[in-house]
Amino acid sequence: MADLQKKTKEFRIMNQENGMTSTSPSKDSYKCEKCRDLGIIFVDNSTARVCECIVQRKIERIFKASEITEAFRGLNFSNFSLDHRPQIVQDAFKCAVKYVKSFPGIKHSRRNSIALLGAPGAGKTHLLTAVANNLIRNQVEVLYFPYREGFDEIKDDIENLEQKCERMKAVEVLFIDDLFKRGATEFEIKTMYSVVNYRYLNHKPIMVSSECLEDDLLNIDEALGSRIIEMCRDYLVEIVGDRKLLNYRLAR
Repeated sequence: MADLQKKTKEFRIMNQENGMTSTSPSKDSYKCEKCRDLGIIFVDNSTARVCECIVQRKIERIFKASEITEAFRGLNFSNFSLDHRPQIVQDAFKCAVKYVKSFPGIKHSRRNSIALLGAPGAGKTHLLTAVANNLIRNQVEVLYFPYREGFDEIKDDIENLEQKCERMKAVEVLFIDDLFKRGATEFEIKTMYSVVNYRYLNHKPIMVSSECLEDDLLNIDEALGSRIIEMCRDYLVEIVGDRKLLNYRLAR
Protein backbone atom coordinates (compact mmCIF):
# COMPACT_ATOMS: atom_id res chain seq x y z
CA MET A 1 0.00 0.00 0.00
CA ALA A 2 2.90 2.35 0.78
CA ASP A 3 4.32 1.75 -2.70
CA LEU A 4 0.94 2.52 -4.25
CA GLN A 5 0.66 5.77 -2.29
CA LYS A 6 4.19 6.71 -3.37
CA LYS A 7 3.38 6.05 -7.03
CA THR A 8 0.16 8.05 -6.71
CA LYS A 9 2.10 11.00 -5.35
CA GLU A 10 4.64 10.72 -8.18
CA PHE A 11 1.87 10.65 -10.80
CA ARG A 12 0.19 13.67 -9.18
CA ILE A 13 3.43 15.69 -9.25
CA MET A 14 4.14 14.65 -12.85
CA ASN A 15 0.67 15.58 -14.01
CA GLN A 16 0.79 18.97 -12.25
CA GLU A 17 4.07 19.68 -14.06
CA ASN A 18 2.38 18.75 -17.36
CA GLY A 19 -0.52 21.06 -16.63
CA MET A 20 -3.06 18.28 -16.15
CA THR A 21 -4.28 19.39 -12.74
CA SER A 22 -4.97 22.61 -10.91
CA THR A 23 -4.08 23.12 -7.25
CA SER A 24 -7.66 22.56 -6.13
CA PRO A 25 -9.66 21.28 -9.07
CA SER A 26 -13.42 21.37 -8.89
CA LYS A 27 -15.44 18.43 -10.12
CA ASP A 28 -16.13 20.18 -13.43
CA SER A 29 -12.50 21.10 -14.10
CA TYR A 30 -11.10 17.60 -14.51
CA LYS A 31 -9.62 16.96 -17.95
CA CYS A 32 -10.16 13.25 -17.41
CA GLU A 33 -13.18 12.11 -15.40
CA LYS A 34 -11.92 8.52 -15.29
CA CYS A 35 -8.81 9.25 -13.21
CA ARG A 36 -9.61 12.81 -12.08
CA ASP A 37 -6.27 13.89 -13.55
CA LEU A 38 -4.24 11.57 -11.32
CA GLY A 39 -3.05 9.59 -14.32
CA ILE A 40 -3.88 6.30 -12.59
CA ILE A 41 -7.06 4.38 -11.86
CA PHE A 42 -7.42 2.35 -8.69
CA VAL A 43 -8.58 -1.21 -9.30
CA ASP A 44 -8.68 -2.05 -5.57
CA ASN A 45 -6.84 -1.00 -2.39
CA SER A 46 -3.55 -2.49 -3.55
CA THR A 47 -3.72 -2.28 -7.33
CA ALA A 48 -3.77 0.60 -9.80
CA ARG A 49 -3.28 0.99 -13.54
CA VAL A 50 -2.19 3.82 -15.79
CA CYS A 51 -5.15 5.72 -17.20
CA GLU A 52 -5.70 5.83 -20.95
CA CYS A 53 -5.50 9.63 -20.84
CA ILE A 54 -1.76 9.45 -20.12
CA VAL A 55 -1.19 7.48 -23.32
CA GLN A 56 -3.48 9.77 -25.30
CA ARG A 57 -1.70 12.89 -24.08
CA LYS A 58 1.65 11.39 -25.06
CA ILE A 59 0.30 10.62 -28.53
CA GLU A 60 -0.95 14.21 -28.87
CA ARG A 61 2.49 15.53 -27.89
CA ILE A 62 4.13 13.27 -30.49
CA PHE A 63 1.67 14.45 -33.17
CA LYS A 64 2.36 18.08 -32.30
CA ALA A 65 6.13 17.57 -32.50
CA SER A 66 5.87 15.58 -35.76
CA GLU A 67 5.03 18.69 -37.85
CA ILE A 68 2.34 16.65 -39.61
CA THR A 69 -0.49 19.04 -40.43
CA GLU A 70 -4.04 18.60 -39.16
CA ALA A 71 -5.15 17.73 -42.70
CA PHE A 72 -2.49 15.04 -43.03
CA ARG A 73 -3.46 13.52 -39.67
CA GLY A 74 -6.66 12.43 -41.39
CA LEU A 75 -4.83 10.34 -43.98
CA ASN A 76 -5.00 6.62 -43.27
CA PHE A 77 -5.24 3.29 -45.03
CA SER A 78 -9.01 3.13 -44.82
CA ASN A 79 -9.50 6.33 -46.87
CA PHE A 80 -6.95 5.40 -49.53
CA SER A 81 -9.01 4.35 -52.54
CA LEU A 82 -7.88 1.21 -54.36
CA ASP A 83 -10.87 1.14 -56.73
CA HIS A 84 -9.67 0.64 -60.31
CA ARG A 85 -6.09 1.44 -59.32
CA PRO A 86 -3.20 -0.29 -61.15
CA GLN A 87 -1.59 -3.34 -59.55
CA ILE A 88 1.60 -1.43 -58.75
CA VAL A 89 -0.38 1.04 -56.62
CA GLN A 90 -2.02 -1.87 -54.83
CA ASP A 91 1.46 -3.31 -54.27
CA ALA A 92 2.56 -0.02 -52.72
CA PHE A 93 -0.50 -0.12 -50.44
CA LYS A 94 0.32 -3.67 -49.31
CA CYS A 95 3.95 -2.70 -48.74
CA ALA A 96 2.96 0.23 -46.49
CA VAL A 97 0.55 -1.91 -44.45
CA LYS A 98 3.15 -4.65 -44.08
CA TYR A 99 5.74 -2.12 -42.93
CA VAL A 100 3.51 -0.88 -40.10
CA LYS A 101 2.85 -4.44 -38.94
CA SER A 102 6.53 -5.40 -39.16
CA PHE A 103 7.95 -2.23 -37.62
CA PRO A 104 8.33 -3.41 -33.99
CA GLY A 105 10.46 -6.35 -35.15
CA ILE A 106 12.64 -4.53 -37.69
CA LYS A 107 13.10 -1.04 -36.24
CA HIS A 108 16.66 -1.71 -35.05
CA SER A 109 17.77 -3.71 -38.09
CA ARG A 110 19.72 -2.54 -41.15
CA ARG A 111 16.67 -2.83 -43.44
CA ASN A 112 14.23 -0.98 -41.23
CA SER A 113 13.00 1.68 -43.65
CA ILE A 114 10.50 2.18 -46.46
CA ALA A 115 10.56 4.03 -49.80
CA LEU A 116 7.82 4.61 -52.36
CA LEU A 117 9.35 5.95 -55.57
CA GLY A 118 8.11 7.02 -58.96
CA ALA A 119 5.01 8.47 -60.58
CA PRO A 120 3.48 11.66 -59.13
CA GLY A 121 -0.13 11.45 -58.04
CA ALA A 122 0.04 7.72 -57.28
CA GLY A 123 -0.58 8.22 -53.54
CA LYS A 124 2.96 7.88 -52.19
CA THR A 125 2.57 10.71 -49.69
CA HIS A 126 -0.87 9.49 -48.59
CA LEU A 127 0.42 5.98 -47.92
CA LEU A 128 3.53 7.05 -46.05
CA THR A 129 1.55 9.58 -44.02
CA ALA A 130 -0.82 6.75 -43.12
CA VAL A 131 2.25 4.79 -41.97
CA ALA A 132 3.44 7.77 -39.92
CA ASN A 133 0.02 8.28 -38.31
CA ASN A 134 -0.17 4.61 -37.37
CA LEU A 135 3.32 4.68 -35.85
CA ILE A 136 2.51 7.80 -33.83
CA ARG A 137 -0.66 6.20 -32.48
CA ASN A 138 1.62 3.43 -31.26
CA GLN A 139 3.73 6.07 -29.49
CA VAL A 140 6.57 6.11 -32.03
CA GLU A 141 8.12 9.55 -32.60
CA VAL A 142 8.00 10.67 -36.25
CA LEU A 143 9.28 13.90 -37.81
CA TYR A 144 7.81 14.99 -41.16
CA PHE A 145 10.23 16.78 -43.51
CA PRO A 146 8.76 17.94 -46.85
CA TYR A 147 11.93 18.16 -48.94
CA ARG A 148 11.38 21.31 -51.00
CA GLU A 149 9.45 23.32 -48.41
CA GLY A 150 11.81 22.12 -45.69
CA PHE A 151 14.90 23.35 -47.46
CA ASP A 152 13.22 26.63 -48.38
CA GLU A 153 12.62 27.19 -44.66
CA ILE A 154 16.20 26.20 -43.81
CA LYS A 155 17.60 28.69 -46.33
CA ASP A 156 15.38 31.43 -44.89
CA ASP A 157 16.68 30.62 -41.39
CA ILE A 158 20.16 29.24 -41.99
CA GLU A 159 21.24 29.94 -38.39
CA ASN A 160 18.98 27.11 -37.24
CA LEU A 161 20.38 24.58 -39.73
CA GLU A 162 22.35 22.65 -37.10
CA GLN A 163 19.37 22.51 -34.74
CA LYS A 164 17.09 21.28 -37.51
CA CYS A 165 19.57 18.62 -38.62
CA GLU A 166 20.00 17.41 -35.05
CA ARG A 167 16.24 16.90 -34.78
CA MET A 168 16.22 15.01 -38.06
CA LYS A 169 19.04 12.79 -36.83
CA ALA A 170 17.66 12.15 -33.36
CA VAL A 171 13.96 11.43 -33.99
CA GLU A 172 12.85 7.77 -33.92
CA VAL A 173 11.55 7.85 -37.51
CA LEU A 174 12.28 10.50 -40.14
CA PHE A 175 9.73 10.94 -42.97
CA ILE A 176 11.30 12.67 -46.00
CA ASP A 177 8.53 13.60 -48.43
CA ASP A 178 9.22 14.30 -52.13
CA LEU A 179 12.98 13.83 -51.89
CA PHE A 180 14.84 15.77 -54.62
CA LYS A 181 11.63 17.46 -55.79
CA ARG A 182 12.64 19.90 -58.55
CA GLY A 183 16.27 18.81 -58.37
CA ALA A 184 18.93 19.16 -55.69
CA THR A 185 21.68 21.64 -54.96
CA GLU A 186 25.08 20.69 -53.59
CA PHE A 187 24.06 22.18 -50.24
CA GLU A 188 20.88 20.07 -50.12
CA ILE A 189 22.73 16.87 -51.04
CA LYS A 190 25.42 17.52 -48.45
CA THR A 191 22.82 18.22 -45.75
CA MET A 192 20.71 15.18 -46.65
CA TYR A 193 23.79 12.97 -46.70
CA SER A 194 24.77 14.12 -43.22
CA VAL A 195 21.32 13.27 -41.86
CA VAL A 196 20.82 9.98 -43.72
CA ASN A 197 24.35 8.74 -43.08
CA TYR A 198 23.92 9.32 -39.34
CA ARG A 199 20.67 7.39 -39.37
CA TYR A 200 22.24 4.68 -41.53
CA LEU A 201 25.14 4.20 -39.13
CA ASN A 202 22.84 4.16 -36.11
CA HIS A 203 20.11 1.94 -37.61
CA LYS A 204 17.44 4.65 -37.31
CA PRO A 205 14.50 4.24 -39.73
CA ILE A 206 13.61 6.60 -42.55
CA MET A 207 10.53 6.83 -44.76
CA VAL A 208 11.06 8.28 -48.23
CA SER A 209 8.72 9.34 -51.01
CA SER A 210 10.23 10.60 -54.25
CA GLU A 211 9.48 10.94 -57.93
CA CYS A 212 13.03 9.64 -58.47
CA LEU A 213 13.58 5.95 -59.12
CA GLU A 214 16.53 3.97 -57.74
CA ASP A 215 18.80 4.86 -60.68
CA ASP A 216 17.89 8.52 -60.35
CA LEU A 217 18.84 8.54 -56.66
CA LEU A 218 22.17 6.93 -57.48
CA ASN A 219 22.83 9.38 -60.30
CA ILE A 220 22.16 12.38 -58.09
CA ASP A 221 24.52 11.11 -55.39
CA GLU A 222 25.56 7.47 -55.24
CA ALA A 223 26.73 7.54 -51.63
CA LEU A 224 23.42 8.97 -50.42
CA GLY A 225 21.24 6.99 -52.84
CA SER A 226 22.86 3.65 -52.07
CA ARG A 227 22.33 4.14 -48.33
CA ILE A 228 18.66 4.93 -48.82
CA ILE A 229 18.19 1.92 -51.11
CA GLU A 230 19.92 -0.45 -48.71
CA MET A 231 17.91 0.78 -45.73
CA CYS A 232 14.62 0.48 -47.66
CA ARG A 233 15.39 -2.66 -49.67
CA ASP A 234 12.76 -4.89 -48.01
CA TYR A 235 10.05 -2.21 -48.27
CA LEU A 236 10.70 -0.42 -51.56
CA VAL A 237 8.26 -0.04 -54.44
CA GLU A 238 8.97 1.71 -57.75
CA ILE A 239 5.70 2.98 -59.20
CA VAL A 240 6.06 3.16 -62.98
CA GLY A 241 3.62 2.90 -65.89
CA ASP A 242 1.01 4.89 -67.77
CA ARG A 243 0.73 8.26 -66.07
CA LYS A 244 -2.96 8.54 -66.93
CA LEU A 245 -3.60 5.38 -64.92
CA LEU A 246 -1.14 6.02 -62.08
CA ASN A 247 -1.90 9.68 -61.40
CA TYR A 248 -5.27 9.73 -59.66
CA ARG A 249 -5.64 13.42 -60.56
CA LEU A 250 -5.68 12.47 -64.24
CA ALA A 251 -7.63 9.23 -63.84
CA ARG A 252 -10.72 10.78 -62.25
